[in-house]
This record gives sequence, structure tokens and C-alpha cells, in this order.
Amino acid sequence: MKRRNMNSYQEKRPTLDDKIEGCLVGAAAGARIGFARVVEPERFKAGKPAEMFKVDLRAITKYKPTPNAISIRDTLPLIDVGVRAFLESGGRVTPEQFAELFRNDEGIAYPAFWWDGLHTVQEILREGMNPRISGLGTYPNGLMCAAMPAVGIFHCAHPDYAYLDGVELASVAQTRIGADWAGLCAAAIAAAFDSNATGERIVETVMKIAFQHNKDLFYELDYSLGRAKCADENAFLNAWHHTGGAMSAARENTWIAHNPLNYILPALRRYDKAPYKMMALLVVPPTPMYVCTVSAAIGGAIAGAMHGSKAFPQSWVKLATPAARPWFKLAEVVNRRIRKEAQVIRVTEKLAELPAIGKSLLREKVRGCILAGAIGNAMGSPVEGMMYQAIDKKYPKGITTILDPSRLESEDDNQMAMLLVETYIAREGAPVMARHFGKTWQDKLNRDHFFVFCMGRAYDLIRREWDPRITGHWSVVTGSTVMCMEPVGIYHIGDPEYAAIDAKAISYMYQRGLDMVAATMLAATVAEAFKPEATVESVCDAALAAAPREKMLTFDKRPFKSCRDYIEKCLEIAGKYTDVLAARKELYQKCLLYHMIDPLELWGFSLAMFKIAKGDVRQAAIGGTNIARDSDTIAGRAAMLSGILRGASNVPREWASMFSKESLDKIDRNAERLADLVVKCKLPVLKKRQIIGGENR
Repeated sequence: MKRRNMNSYQEKRPTLDDKIEGCLVGAAAGARIGFARVVEPERFKAGKPAEMFKVDLRAITKYKPTPNAISIRDTLPLIDVGVRAFLESGGRVTPEQFAELFRNDEGIAYPAFWWDGLHTVQEILREGMNPRISGLGTYPNGLMCAAMPAVGIFHCAHPDYAYLDGVELASVAQTRIGADWAGLCAAAIAAAFDSNATGERIVETVMKIAFQHNKDLFYELDYSLGRAKCADENAFLNAWHHTGGAMSAARENTWIAHNPLNYILPALRRYDKAPYKMMALLVVPPTPMYVCTVSAAIGGAIAGAMHGSKAFPQSWVKLATPAARPWFKLAEVVNRRIRKEAQVIRVTEKLAELPAIGKSLLREKVRGCILAGAIGNAMGSPVEGMMYQAIDKKYPKGITTILDPSRLESEDDNQMAMLLVETYIAREGAPVMARHFGKTWQDKLNRDHFFVFCMGRAYDLIRREWDPRITGHWSVVTGSTVMCMEPVGIYHIGDPEYAAIDAKAISYMYQRGLDMVAATMLAATVAEAFKPEATVESVCDAALAAAPREKMLTFDKRPFKSCRDYIEKCLEIAGKYTDVLAARKELYQKCLLYHMIDPLELWGFSLAMFKIAKGDVRQAAIGGTNIARDSDTIAGRAAMLSGILRGASNVPREWASMFSKESLDKIDRNAERLADLVVKCKLPVLKKRQIIGGENR
């Protein structure tokens, strides 16, 4: 067999498209070769350590499984379902989209006994289980790691996001530890796309992410890396050959395709420039059970992402290309996303450069968001739960100012928003998932201040070590996420799509149903409102774009076809009025829902008040307060959107002066830090992706 550059690969730097193709070819080749080692183990035997590199690494030539007695198959269907999810989405993939393909995939449904854990998930998804909890009770199984090449490719050179989405997608079929294995595999692949990637740097990146998110997993991997850290190559090969590559064998507690990173990371660190040698280490030694069917696929994906397909023997390329060719369209999806990020960069930099009241427009808008939201929340608080007719009777001229300044610093909406702001600050520019917000809750939240049926219960579950990703699935829907999800929109300035996806994932920490849906719409509108050219109409359009068109799933019957239908009705009514108080009667007649804390109602009323007020903070807060019902949240949301659109200078000075200096300083400090993190920490990662994408030109 002809081998090209078996020991080392150094040629002209490949383009991004080359790397994407190489990653997919490497994954497919690894899957085929790893499966061959399981089916034809005799062919892969190496009597001595040095002989591991002399084994003929090729796929199965003849394989006829015994009907009704099949144990294993290659991992190509898992790679395929991951890629197809991104191709069908045309962008970032959610667990719901991934599960839609996973539940009915015939390749995954192949009757191989050791895949029955995946078959179980297919069955419970068909039974109707929510895909964000379908993997919750499964047994840890590294097979799902094989679905990660597409995640790493889409988030190329952004390993933090690759980990986050890898966990979210793998959780469809895996419990927490197995999903972490998959997330770290996705992160390793994403890190491999960096122009300066080396095996050592990829390992450092993976270990840093592991330490941040799962210290037990970090120490497991550190144990493997420590045992494999031999200065002498012969000593390393002897140890690898003796243990079958299971450098962490003493710590493994599962044996069906267990954590592939225990094999990949030590091999990658030493043979990052020699893909053939790395692959040999992953498949030749007798690894426990079927781990090589996964580790070889991920190892091949990493090598291909670093070097392109030209780093592989031509026989591997020929072997893998028929399976990988349909996947090459993934490059179009990635390049489209990178072009979108170029727009996000331009929007953010323009905001950071434009002056406003002695500050940048970016800081002015971030401060306006936080300050106006807090003021509106406090203003509406004293009449929360009333009907507007009762307010008119008690306050004939309406409420036009803050009645109780003590509420400025005690309302749960404002407190929760600030906790999420602090979570983003603690992440230092990296993306946030529910687990990060859950950690902030554990450290700072006073349970007694929050409603027992949603936030209080979720807090209890988090303290009992439930995964914060799913603790909101059993909550009573109360509007508790839509009241505070604006920091997600701030982080995703100019990017409503990402804002909505992240808001949904974070919201599931303590909410579900219409609350989660309303929170995704809110985050999308916040991201839109930050654009320098944003208008009231464009912000409302962003809400409609994020509103589901599917039938609402609620316990009661509602006279609206969908969430979008309801929001359209609220905005249609708002379009008839120029006075925020005059619209209340018709909104009540046509849009009142089951209860005053129904999240769809409070969000629809918030948008209506924002639209009628034309983005003016004072009028938005007055309208949100005097419409009553969940007035603290309605006034807060309407004023918050207005504060972004027009900036902090639009907040009435007499209202802001009611804050204590300490509270104002905290708002200013957090607004400045959050704005700085977006510009100084988030944008450099996006710019790196621009450079990598530019390699195609």
C-alpha cells in the first residue's frame, strides 16, 4: 500500500474549505478503519511496540454480519446525522433539530446490540419525550462523540462554543458525563482549525475547558496524559502497547466505547504532525471493547482539521470520500455563518466607536438597557396583579412616576438580570450556558426571595446536583425568564439568531413552555435593538421572526393559532394608538390570557407599550405600569427595549436620581465591564474566524 507522508506532514497551509474537507474525510476514514479493527482484530495485531506503525491501516475488505446476531457497526451514521443536522438547519443546530433527525435515522437504528443505548433514545423520542431530557438517565457511552465533527467544524476556531453546543446536542442521547466527553471532542476539533494549532495547544485548550466545566473529568484526562508523558519515545510506545492504549485503565468505570479522549489526547500531543502514526495508536492496540470505532473517527477529524486531506495516505482519501462527499456542503454553511459574523463585528465596532454623552454608543446602550429595565420594573411593582380599571380608580390621572423608590433595588426582575450580567462577566467573554448561570445561583441567590413554584424549585434541584440544563422542565410557567434574559441579547449584539438559541438553553434552567418561548423572543429583540440603524419596527419584526408558528401546547384552549399569531395581534392593536393608556381597553378585550403572569401576555403587552411609546423610556414605563396585570415586568421590558434603542440619556433624570449612588455605580460598572468584554474578548475570537475564513480567498 502506498503511504504519503506517513511520519510527518508539512506542506502549503490548507484553506478553510480544505480543512473542512480534511476533517470530514479524516472522520470517515477513522470510522471505517476503527470498525475494521473490531471486525478483523487479527489483521491489526502488533507483537512489538515498533510494529504498531507497520500495520496496514485499511478498511474491511469482506464483511458479512451474521443476521440476528450483530454486535457493532461503524460510526459513519453518527457522523452523518451530525452533518445533516447542520445542512438542514443551514446554521446553528438546536437539540430539537438534532433529535428530529436522530429519532428516525435508519443508520443509527441498525440492529447492533452495543448500540442499544442509542436505540433506546430513538424509542423514547418517538414516544414524545423532550429531546433536552431524553439522554438524562442513559448509561455513559462514548458513541455520541462520533457525531461531533460537524459541531467542531461549524464552530471552527471557537472551542468554547463547540463544547457548549456539543454538550447540548449530545445530551439528546447521553447523560451528563457522556455529553461532556462529546463536548470536549467537539472543542478539540474546533481548536484544530486554528492556524497556529499544534497537538499541545489543542490538548491545553481541551484541558482548560474540562477544568472549567467538570473537574472530575479534567483529573481523569490529566491522569491519562500524565501516564503518557514519557520523554523517550520508546518508553511511550512500550507503555502504550502494554496497556492497549488504556492509559487510564485503572479509572475507567464503563466499557462500551468509553471516553475516547483518554486515547486521543496523549496520541495527539505526540503525533500531531504524523496522522498515520496517531491513527495507528488509536486502532492497533487492543483497546477495551469498541472505543476505537469512536477514537479513530475523532482523531482523524482532528488531523484533517489541522492539515487538510492531503495529510492522509491516498488510500484513506479514496476509502473515505464516497461517504464524506455529501458532507462537503457543510463548508457553505460555515462560510455563510462567518460572513454573518463579519456583520456582527462591524455593528459592534461601530457602536464602540460612535460617541454618546462622553461614552461610546455601545456603553450608552448597555447602560440604558440595564438602567431603564430596573426603573420600569420598580415603577410597575406597586400595582402588580391589579387590573387597569382598579388603577384608574385609585390613580385617576394615572401613575406617572416611581411611587416607591425602595423597590428600585429589591425587585426580583432586576436582581435576576444582574445575576445573569455577572455570569457573563465571570465568563470573561466566553459564551454562557445554563450550568454557568446555575453556578451563579448557587453562589449568590437567596432562595427565599423567589417564587417557590419556578425559581425556588429549580434552585433546590440545582443544589441537589441536578444538571442546570434541565431543571426548569417541571416549573410552573410564571414569566420568570422573560423578565431577565436581556444580558443574552447584549452579548449577542446584532445577532438575534444566536441570542434566541442561547436564551432558550439558559431559560430551561428554571422555566419551560411559553416562558422559554417569550424569553427567546426577548433576547432576539435586544440583539436587534443594539444595531445603530435599529428602529421600533425592526425590533418588533425581530420578535415576530423569533415567534413560533406552531400550535401552542398549553393546558387551556386559546383563541390564537400560535405564539406568532398572538404577538401579531398585540402589535396590530398597538399600531392603532399613539397614547399608551388608550390602548389598554382593546388589548384587554382581545389579548388577555389565563393569568396575569402568563409570559406570552406580559411579553405581548410589553411589545405593544414599546411600540406605542415609539421607544421612549418614560412613555414605555408609564404604559407598562398602567396596563397593570404583571405590570412590574411589562413596564421593565418595555422600558428596557426603549433604553437600548435610545440609550441611557433617554431615562428621565428625576427617576434615575432615586437610585442610591451605590446602585447606580454598580449598574455603571457592570454595563462598562459587559461592553468591554464583548469588544475585547468576544470579538477577537470572531475576528480569528474571519482570518481563517479568508484563507479561502
